[in-house]
Amino acid sequence: MVMIEIENIKKFMAGFLGGNLFDDFLMSEGKLSMNIAYEFDGKILKEFYDTEEWEEMQMYPYVMWKEEKEKIFSLVKGKKTPLSFQFVMMLKPDLVSEILAKYNLAIREDEVAGLFINVLYDRQGLKCTAGVSRKTFVLDKTLEEAWDQEVKERFLEFL
Repeated sequence: MVMIEIENIKKFMAGFLGGNLFDDFLMSEGKLSMNIAYEFDGKILKEFYDTEEWEEMQMYPYVMWKEEKEKIFSLVKGKKTPLSFQFVMMLKPDLVSEILAKYNLAIREDEVAGLFINVLYDRQGLKCTAGVSRKTFVLDKTLEEAWDQEVKERFLEFL
């Protein structure tokens, strides 16, 4: 598990909330502390959608970040920066196979529960931590090492 300290916070936030930096991710959960605290559960609520919409939505267990970031941005924008926030982002499950292929890993896609990036901001700074969830326990850490490398590459421009 790698932890990356983001130095160029302004540029990162522009990509996170206004750009496409995390458009290939789902929002698993989030917390935002400002004048009040907000907590977000990224699980999609089936009851909100009609049958046709749900057929399209059920592809993922959590809401797509690119659909939620505008709402989050509307909460954050203003004269004062938030006290803190934390978002747990999950790579879209259908993109896991690309990571496995890119790093030539002999791991079945169905063994991976999720590839995550935890984005944590407080007034001291912004950190991103990589994480892997597997469906079963294994001693082999090649997937974790590959995901750490992928996250480092993605955030190189913010260091």
